Amino acid sequence: MASSRSRYSRPTRLPLLGTTDSRTITVKLTASDDSGIKSADFTLYHGSSLSNADAVLKPSEAAPVCTADGTTSVCTAHYTIDPRRDLKNSLAGIWKVNVEADANDGDYVKVDGYTTFFMKRYAKLTANASPEPVAKGGTITVTGKLTRANWDTHDYRGYTNQRAYLEFRRPGTDYYESLGYTTTNSTGVATAKVTATADRYWRYEFRGTMTTRAVKATGDFVDVR
Repeated sequence: MASSRSRYSRPTRLPLLGTTDSRTITVKLTASDDSGIKSADFTLYHGSSLSNADAVLKPSEAAPVCTADGTTSVCTAHYTIDPRRDLKNSLAGIWKVNVEADANDGDYVKVDGYTTFFMKRYAKLTANASPEPVAKGGTITVTGKLTRANWDTHDYRGYTNQRAYLEFRRPGTDYYESLGYTTTNSTGVATAKVTATADRYWRYEFRGTMTTRAVKATGDFVDVR
């Protein structure tokens, strides 16, 4: 494409999918040619290349809608993703975008794997600190459970062998401090023991992986007496 340039806008809402609710994302491509842009097309897929893709998403529109401003056009498409219809666990992680833009004078550009984005499984995390209240110098046990959406069975299952960071917040502050991490067991449960020194809110934080979103538990207050 003569005197051309293109710019891809990542999905406006990165896909984080649970087990039931669909998500709609918007994808935009900006392309230019000295003759103007006739049309564009782009495909979201999972795999090493479009020809070897094991999953492909098509836009809701028959074709991306292009709006011209001189020789530059912004082409937009929307993708509705249903985890029950479109996804399985093996599809979590990196997805790629195939793009094509056609100019009015017959020039065109086509790029497989033009850019990438992450399709992630939704995660949940709990925290429970006990006993409540506790005597100063006593032992507090903080348990939590990390689960994530299973796109094969459409429910939530424990996420095993993952780092769950134990954090505390002092009353009157709005930030948490980390004490390190423990590892979730075969059912996704994290357990840690700490010494009670003062009133604290306790929680776990999971910092995410390439396939699963990051999540923080709600803090659980322990009264130290």
